[in-house]
Amino acid sequence: MKKIIQRTRRFEKSFDKLNVKTQKLFIKKLGIFIDDEYSPSIRTHKLKGKRRNEFAFSITDDIRAIYEKRLDKGREILIFTFVDIGGHNKVY
Repeated sequence: MKKIIQRTRRFEKSFDKLNVKTQKLFIKKLGIFIDDEYSPSIRTHKLKGKRRNEFAFSITDDIRAIYEKRLDKGREILIFTFVDIGGHNKVY
């Protein structure tokens, strides 16, 4: 199945505020995510409450990447839209 990665403007702004080391770590973890969305090394989990339609995975002990996913059944494409990234208290 083909996968498409998208980013919202909010994600881009939050990403730009991260230090370079964390940005590089996100890129590395994104590679793991693309290969296996539920790899134990990134601790992917579904969110609850107001964000119940979103998921998160860990970049560091505190930094999380928040995303939505949807399936375009007609074209068999899985679309991941990254909506925010940052410290646990900021994104939740």
